[in-house]
Amino acid sequence: MHYLVYHLESAETPLLHPEQLDPAEREAYAVRGERFLKERSLLRRALERLTGIPAEQIRLRYTEYGKPICEQQPFNMSHSGDLLCIAFHHGSIGVDIERIRPRSHMSRVARRIMCARQWEAWEARGSDIHEFFACWCAAEALVKWCGKSILHARDIPFLYVDGGIRLCSPGGPVVELFSPAPGYAGALAYEP
Repeated sequence: MHYLVYHLESAETPLLHPEQLDPAEREAYAVRGERFLKERSLLRRALERLTGIPAEQIRLRYTEYGKPICEQQPFNMSHSGDLLCIAFHHGSIGVDIERIRPRSHMSRVARRIMCARQWEAWEARGSDIHEFFACWCAAEALVKWCGKSILHARDIPFLYVDGGIRLCSPGGPVVELFSPAPGYAGALAYEP
């Protein structure tokens, strides 16, 4: 397992042009524009290095939740603020990064992504913003690992213990917390 972190503002110019995008990508491009082209270009260049397939020829397919898939190399990606993170592994992988910032309704969001035991412990510890973002990233990485949406975050309960994530049931993926850059939180979920 490894991951790459890019600062999008300083990233090279896009490799792709809008007309080269797959139909599903065109919808995202219509919303996110040049930034989306940079992200997909960086992804394709990284996949080219790993697979040997020319970047312009890499075709992605999409799950029902919009997760892009490359048949030759499992990966997952996340973006927040000016950062893009792409993670690679030999099997299923999920990654999420988030810029740490005050959020309105943080407790309500926490209740949706944390199991009851974790939410109660988080509240008892004073609703720490860093723990909140660690749990948010862990929840996102876990649902991406299993190919679902954030609406299923509580399906894989976990606890934040001693600065790390511990799943409540045996088995399952490894969950690692990391900091992709100062002021950001991140989590990876992958098969051991």
